Amino acid sequence: MGEGIVWDSLSESFLWTDIHKRKFYRLQWPTMRLEQFSLPHRLGSFGLTRLPNLILAAFEAGFASYDFERETCEWICRPVLPPGVRFNDGRVDRAGRFVAGTMVEDPVAAGSPTAGALFRLETSGRVTELLSGIGITNSLCWSPDGSIMYHADSTVGALNAYDYGTQCDWRCELSRAHAPSTPDGATVDAQGRIWVAMWGGARVAVFAADGTLLDQLPVPVTQPTCVALGGQELDVLAVTSAHDGLNSVSLAKETAAGDVFFYRTAIQGLEECRVTV
Repeated sequence: MGEGIVWDSLSESFLWTDIHKRKFYRLQWPTMRLEQFSLPHRLGSFGLTRLPNLILAAFEAGFASYDFERETCEWICRPVLPPGVRFNDGRVDRAGRFVAGTMVEDPVAAGSPTAGALFRLETSGRVTELLSGIGITNSLCWSPDGSIMYHADSTVGALNAYDYGTQCDWRCELSRAHAPSTPDGATVDAQGRIWVAMWGGARVAVFAADGTLLDQLPVPVTQPTCVALGGQELDVLAVTSAHDGLNSVSLAKETAAGDVFFYRTAIQGLEECRVTV
């Protein structure tokens, strides 16, 4: 379950997590030197800090500062979550605050298939609940000026826009995917276009800020999970994928499932925002 890929300009590397294997990866670019680090818990997503080896982690149970080279973990906050619910997608907003949401893995234990929520870790260390009633948090990213937040509940398939500030107010539905395709991880480029990995759809979809579908990039696996724009010129599209849930017949056809793919593009991304911890 490759997920959460971002470009770190400090280390000039792509970073991502394998959630279920509890692994963290750093791929130096363009030398392609790959490093692998063990994790103490499943890591749904993470935010960059001012230190190259320190991340703000959304582990399955909450927020922590984690040095992946020294393997040291300092818990910041563990919100009370229903049973069967864990943290999933997350990102640093334009103001430097880490936002991450949860997903329902076991609806029976959770008491509801929509027991997930979206949380923001404020600079004070306090946690604010921004959204509730979520099945699977995904596609979290912001417009270049930070005034609009994009978010999808993958169980519904709708990519929504929110007016974002002190609060988070629903603005409109931008698009709606249909089974078996559903929106997963996303990012925004320098022109404000939204790039979304379409789980089950074997593609990356590109939307205008008004929801117009601009382009679709086919990928050689059915389950792309997340996207990032990086490289020294911020013109390399990185796409993670997963083989989780595929049966033996599908795996025989999709030998690249779980790989990370890189594409040179004619567009430019934005620097990933950082938190201070």
